[in-house]
Amino acid sequence: MIEITSLEAYSFTEQDQVVVALGFFDGIHLAHQKIVATCIARAQARNGKSVIFTFQNHPSSILTPDRSTRLLTPYLLKLQLLESMGVDAVIGVLFDIPTCSISAANFINDVLIGRLRAKEIVVGYNFAFGKGREGNVHMLKACESDQFERVTIVDRLMYEEQPISSTLIRGKLYQGELSEVHKLLGRSYQLFGQVVRGNGRGKTIGFPTANLNVGGQIVPPNGVYGVRVREESLHQPPRLGVMNIGVVPTFESKEIRSIEIHILDCHENLYGKNLIVDILYYLRGEQKFSGPPQLIEQIQKDIAVFRHQIEQGGE
Repeated sequence: MIEITSLEAYSFTEQDQVVVALGFFDGIHLAHQKIVATCIARAQARNGKSVIFTFQNHPSSILTPDRSTRLLTPYLLKLQLLESMGVDAVIGVLFDIPTCSISAANFINDVLIGRLRAKEIVVGYNFAFGKGREGNVHMLKACESDQFERVTIVDRLMYEEQPISSTLIRGKLYQGELSEVHKLLGRSYQLFGQVVRGNGRGKTIGFPTANLNVGGQIVPPNGVYGVRVREESLHQPPRLGVMNIGVVPTFESKEIRSIEIHILDCHENLYGKNLIVDILYYLRGEQKFSGPPQLIEQIQKDIAVFRHQIEQGGE
């Protein structure tokens, strides 16, 4: 898969027979997957290239930075998920002030036609684009025949009488409804972040942890979770672990949330590496223990419970 981060640095040709799917695709949930799959199918039908046009950062980070939307899927993880689906190219550009001043008409003429040489467009039913979100699916559909050979509008995908959307999933994730989130994503929710240095307490009690910095990604409620961990890539073999999200009340009095993962049977130095963490099970709420011995006993129980769930559930 090709990744393109600058429109000025790359352009397609007429021979590429490009089919472009447009969207931010936060979460790559089931409705997004339907759009991407349609794009791939249309490209294959014309022996062309499937191209996803998206942004690295959420537009709200520029338009309303004081209340920027927290992400389900950071850009680097989104790239890997799209690659796993079989996309030929991803155009991931930074959303900035110049970008939000581009009119819908100029985006169609200069980007979709001028740079991408798009033959077909695929979008979701509620897609909007251009300055002030002035462009919509009706505007794109009006370009059919004259500027594009086909514009495919993918209808909403419903779940329990609600359209599947990133907003719906964010709400369920904040409430800790992991099983519902799994159904809407078609997979476990995944955290993505870099291992940073912590205070090293886990190692002193026999359970070394990887402290994860996930930046602006949404984190589920505080608690202990059974997880599956990969280093850097979805292609890497997974390892099991137990993750604590919270304020570490046994040792700390400050209300600063952290993410600490004890990876089972792992003795590697992971500092600086990116981890992909599939959240499989909620094990229990975060607790304050009277001291390290009680905490150690509980961690051993958590690991035993998680191993049993894996054996029963087949994850």
